[in-house]
Amino acid sequence: MKQHAQRHLAEFIGTFALMFIGGGAILQNAATQSVGTTGIAVFFDGQVVFTDTIAIGGNHVTSDIARGLSTPLVHAERMKTLYGSALTSPSDERELINVPQIGEDGSGTPNQVAKSILVGIIQPRLEETFELVRARLEASGFDKIAGRRVVLTGGAAQLTGARELAQLVLDKQVRMGRPIRIAGLAESTAGPAFSTAAGLIAYAMRREAELRPQLRPERAHAQGLFLRVGGWLRENF
Repeated sequence: MKQHAQRHLAEFIGTFALMFIGGGAILQNAATQSVGTTGIAVFFDGQVVFTDTIAIGGNHVTSDIARGLSTPLVHAERMKTLYGSALTSPSDERELINVPQIGEDGSGTPNQVAKSILVGIIQPRLEETFELVRARLEASGFDKIAGRRVVLTGGAAQLTGARELAQLVLDKQVRMGRPIRIAGLAESTAGPAFSTAAGLIAYAMRREAELRPQLRPERAHAQGLFLRVGGWLRENF
């Protein structure tokens, strides 16, 4: 059963955009920002009618931070996660962030920058991404079919202010998408970053249920063949 599920999952990923899998878990028109890409999927009457991918994702934001602040990628990712925001706030100038520099051993006094500088790096990249999403939808002709509702999923979508920025750029109602079909999902894995993974699991479970009746005769034949081979081995050895 596990092998059959894995095979069909591989076929599915090779045929459809990962955004569709994520959308299968959250059931909305969606934009997913993953590590290296942003996926778009438009649903109509419960069916996917359009998918696209933009070659910009969360790791581009991390790379921008690393270059802009001369800090290693691991620290850039940490700063993005802990302090990152897509929109400015009045306190950004007063809030200081420790920024380890490339080549430092950590024993000296850390360099500090205002949070406003970090936000000034993140915001343009996310704004560019949402503008590309809007342009792709308009060029495809599915912008009107997509309606007024958009769901954001993916790790980068969890940045503070990402939803509000998406609403401004896309001129649509935007909400954060979370997996809703996996019973027993741990609370720590129930966020937008896990929507695609949850969609993969839901798809595997659904496909296995659909294939189970077809697999029974096949298994019965395999078990019969195994018993005959076992009997022959006992008789001859």
